[in-house]
Amino acid sequence: MSPWSLSVSTVTVLLAALALPPGAPPRAVADDDAGGVISPVELVNVFHGTKEAALDFGHGGGGGMTFPGAVLPFGMMQWSPDTVESAGGGYRYEDDRLRGFSMTHISGPGCNGAQDFPVMPFSGKIGRSPATHGMDYVQTFKHENEKAAPGFYSSTLDTGISTELSVSARAGVARFAFPAGKPATLLLNTSGSINGVDDGETRVGQNTVEGWIKTGGFCGPPLRYKVYFHATFDQPFTGYGTWKDDEVRPGTQTTDDASTARARADLVTGEDVTVNGPGSGAYLEFDPAKPVQMRVGLSYVSIEGARNNLGKEIGDKSLDQVRQEATAVWDERLGQVRIAGGTEDQRRTFYSNLYHALLQPYVFEDVDGTYTGFDGKPRTVRPGHHQYATFSGWDIYRSEAQLLALLAPDVGADIAQSMYDNAQAIGNVWDRWSHQTAVTGVMVGDPYHSILSTMYAFGARDFDAGPALKAMAEAARRVGAKDIGHPEAQYDERPGNADYMAKGYVPSDPSSTLEYAVADFGIAQLAGRLGDQATATEFMKRAQSWQNLYNPGNGWIQPRMGEGSFTAPFDPAAPDVYMEGNGAQYHWMVPHNPQGLFAAMGGLGKVVPRLDEYFKKLNAGPREAYAYLGNEIALQSPWLYAWAGQPYKTQNVVRRVQQELFKSGPDGLVGNDDLGTMGAWYVWSAMGLFPAIPGRAELLVSTPLFDKITVSRPAGDIVVSAPNAANRYIQTLRVNGVSTSRAWLPESFATQGGRLDFTLGAWPNPAFGADPRNAPPSFGQGSKPYLAGLTPGAAPVEPGGAVDAELSVQSLGAAATVAWQAKPPAGITVSPASGMLSVPAGGRAAVKVRISVAAGTALDLVTVPVSVANAAGSSVGELTASTRLNVARRGTIAWYHNNAGIGDVAGPDEANIDGPGFSYPAHSLAEAGLKPGATVAWKGFSFTWPERKPGQVDNLRPGTQPVEMAAPAGATKLAFLGAGVNGWPETEVTITYTDGSTGTGKLGFSEWILDFGGAQPAFGNEIVASAPFRLFWGSWALQPIGTHVFAAQPIALDPAKTVKSVTFSTPEDGELHLFAWAFA
Repeated sequence: MSPWSLSVSTVTVLLAALALPPGAPPRAVADDDAGGVISPVELVNVFHGTKEAALDFGHGGGGGMTFPGAVLPFGMMQWSPDTVESAGGGYRYEDDRLRGFSMTHISGPGCNGAQDFPVMPFSGKIGRSPATHGMDYVQTFKHENEKAAPGFYSSTLDTGISTELSVSARAGVARFAFPAGKPATLLLNTSGSINGVDDGETRVGQNTVEGWIKTGGFCGPPLRYKVYFHATFDQPFTGYGTWKDDEVRPGTQTTDDASTARARADLVTGEDVTVNGPGSGAYLEFDPAKPVQMRVGLSYVSIEGARNNLGKEIGDKSLDQVRQEATAVWDERLGQVRIAGGTEDQRRTFYSNLYHALLQPYVFEDVDGTYTGFDGKPRTVRPGHHQYATFSGWDIYRSEAQLLALLAPDVGADIAQSMYDNAQAIGNVWDRWSHQTAVTGVMVGDPYHSILSTMYAFGARDFDAGPALKAMAEAARRVGAKDIGHPEAQYDERPGNADYMAKGYVPSDPSSTLEYAVADFGIAQLAGRLGDQATATEFMKRAQSWQNLYNPGNGWIQPRMGEGSFTAPFDPAAPDVYMEGNGAQYHWMVPHNPQGLFAAMGGLGKVVPRLDEYFKKLNAGPREAYAYLGNEIALQSPWLYAWAGQPYKTQNVVRRVQQELFKSGPDGLVGNDDLGTMGAWYVWSAMGLFPAIPGRAELLVSTPLFDKITVSRPAGDIVVSAPNAANRYIQTLRVNGVSTSRAWLPESFATQGGRLDFTLGAWPNPAFGADPRNAPPSFGQGSKPYLAGLTPGAAPVEPGGAVDAELSVQSLGAAATVAWQAKPPAGITVSPASGMLSVPAGGRAAVKVRISVAAGTALDLVTVPVSVANAAGSSVGELTASTRLNVARRGTIAWYHNNAGIGDVAGPDEANIDGPGFSYPAHSLAEAGLKPGATVAWKGFSFTWPERKPGQVDNLRPGTQPVEMAAPAGATKLAFLGAGVNGWPETEVTITYTDGSTGTGKLGFSEWILDFGGAQPAFGNEIVASAPFRLFWGSWALQPIGTHVFAAQPIALDPAKTVKSVTFSTPEDGELHLFAWAFA
């Protein structure tokens, strides 16, 4: 019998089968305000995170995107209601319309996925086809008529139909009760998956229905998975039939070839799901006088597997029996963490977040151990183990993976083995965000490597660590895409890896560079633990790649172009080339070497004020230079104060986050939970701990939220005593009875357990953790001792003109004398052209130079490199710096080009118009008439399309500075070609005339992909060119997502005056990108 089988007859055996820790109490408890005890299950709000709670910053909504339905810890069956208004988890609390109860869900994603096999009870006879007239069968409900708890969900619809759901790991039971005297019908919408299906089949039998579908498309990539169901009913059918497309076929028992593959237009978060179109399913009619109990098994292998899962786990059990067992399972699992003290809201918030952290990934094999591999072939899991599926790698490596390894090392080890096995099934290719058997390539980086290293560090070691290490290192060295056995796709695990290995960074992609560095640190740490010192040394050097993006001239980690120049102007609040964040937020993403980062910044005197400013706002989103703690990038940043010798500021920031960004209600999360990532962050922080270094198991300390916390785990309990936990500041700390001034715990505490005794107070204790010798470990092996940069990294200049620049060299340790030499191309001179610099220990030295451009130099982009070499007696390594001159005419748009928006499918190149790697495909735009230098005529305007090569800067992302224009006298109108990204930006344009007077106008641009094709142009925009693809020089090259260039409605001018310049206000929604302007 599988360890996850729920066919056992007693709860005792059931709990043992779920591999809970030895010695766990029979009923876990939490103190209530009256001093009594209650079950953790009673403290969970399963609706937590289903409602918007903050601004939608364009990263999947301003709420948790969770689902409230019935599911077990790590359960395959997730039976939950779906609203008409879409949400990542299928259920949007603000909507009162249900379109079904589907059996598969993702908890807290930023894209829609799963929601397979929706079932809908209906009080009436079937009329028009549910495929083409789905809204006929949508039903309304009220929240006061819902009841739900872990493992159970029920609701009574406004029509009077009641639905109750409970589940085992791979199967579920539903009970439907219909109003008397009205027809009782059940719709099984086989093709109703949120992303549609490519194929499927439904078969109605003697009181049974079964079927399968092929679906997928999470976040757009092409790979698909198959899922199967088998359902039985305890009441006979009084009638049945099927539908296909617009035809209802009474009395028929089968329907197949159901294709409802939807455009991404239908998947815009927060908008109504398109339910009209092709599709198929079955309907069943019952005697309304009796409740109908439906038992259903799920499988990703076969219908036979679904039938076996149902038989082994549920058999003939009633819904009430299954619910009772589900409650017991949740009580034990949640009860691994027992708390005392705190407010009721804090306790509810804690257990609601712990609940969500224990949902996914989930078991993927059938009860006989069979599962479908990433190659689509049937495989068998190791005896006594589980195969897991759906990994939100980019998210969970920061908090949830560590929590699972702490609480359930058997689960953590099986997750690691599952990731390794999945990679081997497709030729040693590691995904970033996998859904079922589908590689998606969503997000950036190589996070599974960090996860495996973390699992091993936390003691979850029962997986093939040695072979996995060898495979991870091999994959991390690979360059380019690889065939993964899919006719539509090759997958590139590390886009830009050739540059990353040769240059030490991915050009124009700081997000990927920093993520690769974290992944490489994970590989290095696992190698070190396994005794492979050569691999450890190799990847520790790569782990310091963040240094190659550090600009000593301005003190920021920032984008760098392929020829070595830093992008300029650099706005740390701009999100253009970052994945769900900006430069201010990614600057701190060096979790394995904060002391190295602090040294590069010039020491704590500069670091601490920057951190203080950064945390003035806690959830500012990606367009402000403050923390964004509703998203993953910033999750470890509050603990940076521990390395800065001021952990009391961590204690304050963490408590502020707990109070301001987390609640216990439906609006309890301000950002996507991302499969338990945000929930795990809260759980860790509420325990006064945090695993701030991915790939390691040290725990940083902050203030516990509860007076007492006990964590029961196989390797040793953790006990936290923190009387008066309402106080936020640590006064003293004892670890296993020994006083310490360190604000961190060694790895042994995480792997073996121990006791923490806090003394807390209302005021900070600056002495705690202040001694630099007590700082947490920082891993700087492989670091460069000196860094160099030339600022500005880019500058416009006319032929015959000149720009001033500054060469900076920063020491991260010892003093040095360095020699530098400029090596300009023909037509460019640098004065002085060479010299010596004395760099103080831990300090910075700089020299100013003038770069002159000869008259007659062609209008183009020109790179001016500078080498920094060893001087006598110094050892600085090989350093280079450069600046990129934009030789252009003042008053033209080329003068202001600061973003590359058009890429080459043969890339990779440096085009990034909408986050890392997304751009217009140059060949498609050329086919649509937008060739470099082409004239574009529109409504009396004559535009010149940018004469740039793919990957070069070709458009203007306006700031707030005036943009000078060479305008003709007497012009009556000004028009722009461009697009919006990350939203639908509209700006106030201020026109300044040569006489000093001003005028105003509005300029708005539609989103460049029109919300994945689901919207029409706004602001009076007209499409001047479209491409059928979006270029992503990441995993999937050309994505079948349409891209568009728009002409905006002209702005009226005073014809009696001449335009000198225009200024753009900052849009509230998205960013403007301007490719051309013209006067008429």
